[in-house]
Amino acid sequence: MRLNDGDAMIKGPSVILATASAGGTIAAVRNLGAQGFDVDVVSSDRLGAAAWSRYTKRRFSAPPESDSERFLERLLAIGQSSPGRILLPTSDETAWIYAENAPRLQRHFRLYHPPISSLRRILDKKLFSESAAGVGLTVLPSWDPTSLDELAELAPTLPFPVLIKPRTHVHRVRNDKGVVVDTPQDLILQYRRFLDREQPRTVDTPLLPDAKRPLLQKFVRIGAEGVLSITGFIDRSGELFVTRAAKKVLQRSQPIGVGVCFEAQPSPENLPARVRDLCRELDYFGLFEAEFVSFDGRWAIIDFNPRMFSQVGMDIRRGMPLPLFVCLDAIGDTEALRREVARAQTLDDQQAVFRDRFTLRAILLAQTLTARISREELAKWRRWLKQHAGHAVDFAADRDDRVPGIVHAFSELYLGLRSLPRFLRAKAANGMTTTKTSRKLEEQHS
Repeated sequence: MRLNDGDAMIKGPSVILATASAGGTIAAVRNLGAQGFDVDVVSSDRLGAAAWSRYTKRRFSAPPESDSERFLERLLAIGQSSPGRILLPTSDETAWIYAENAPRLQRHFRLYHPPISSLRRILDKKLFSESAAGVGLTVLPSWDPTSLDELAELAPTLPFPVLIKPRTHVHRVRNDKGVVVDTPQDLILQYRRFLDREQPRTVDTPLLPDAKRPLLQKFVRIGAEGVLSITGFIDRSGELFVTRAAKKVLQRSQPIGVGVCFEAQPSPENLPARVRDLCRELDYFGLFEAEFVSFDGRWAIIDFNPRMFSQVGMDIRRGMPLPLFVCLDAIGDTEALRREVARAQTLDDQQAVFRDRFTLRAILLAQTLTARISREELAKWRRWLKQHAGHAVDFAADRDDRVPGIVHAFSELYLGLRSLPRFLRAKAANGMTTTKTSRKLEEQHS
């Protein structure tokens, strides 16, 4: 593997991954390490679980990815000290940083990501919806008011509930998925709050000029069909393509949130082919996750993740080792890549499930203590854990690589304790609102 003249050579395949606390990074470290790759991890906090894996060869500390300039400088210093590693995106933030700064990074790393023009059409949610509709995929109704006056005029005409959705997660202050509103008044209030919070602190990005302004999207309440996830890989040529389908059955928060539990399932007919058309339209290659919800009897695409995602480990269990695919494509081993993709197209463990067991149990405990879960619902999730124990893939826990699971548990406890005061303040505020409402009702009845 030869780099620019004057650069050192590395003896074997080597990979470097960031976002050490993410489930996709943990799964990729284990998959690639077991396949003989040297895997290095860049961690922005001490409780980055992937950095503690027995498959991690070297660990590097770095500023938070949200501090993009300092993170980039640290990454360049790491690359200069030992050039030649494959650099793979592990979050929206790193995907953007790597593509935007490709000329500087490619001096020290073997890059594997689509061009910045492709990522712009993916990570700007308005541009993405236009691209998806252009290949025949169903998209949810959305609106893009450019001012508060335009919003005030639009609000009474909207079909509530409506989701105030971040236009992009690149350079954001928070990593939430947005807020659902049910009335015009609440829409205007929450929209103002979003602008007040994001605009002063969000970094200006010329290629994403409207990043500080959210989108409005029709909110669809999820029924028994759940959120459908089509995950897979497409190579640089667009010829090699393989997918799996899964259903998100539990998320961290309601009514929208990050997935905690997924179940494998067969792909709906023709949907993977439409996803392939979308990848080609976007000039995209690599691994991906496309998310869909049921809307008016059809699957409507709501997001596309152009990087590692939480449940990568379940895809590996199902015979689709996505991290291995991208590394083989990155080093140009076409023969091995074809062989591995062909194998993945014939193997699929459809009994597999994905779970973040520690987080699931923490959610169930919190809901029990706050009386927000019925006995029937609690019993259902206990049965679910028992039923799938034999073929479950965990976010971090693994009997052959135990430390990341322990670190992840400590990380979740730490984040939970940090958020406790905010939870208590919100609970107190809700209690005051309920008391005021009760007094008004009493006054009306007296």
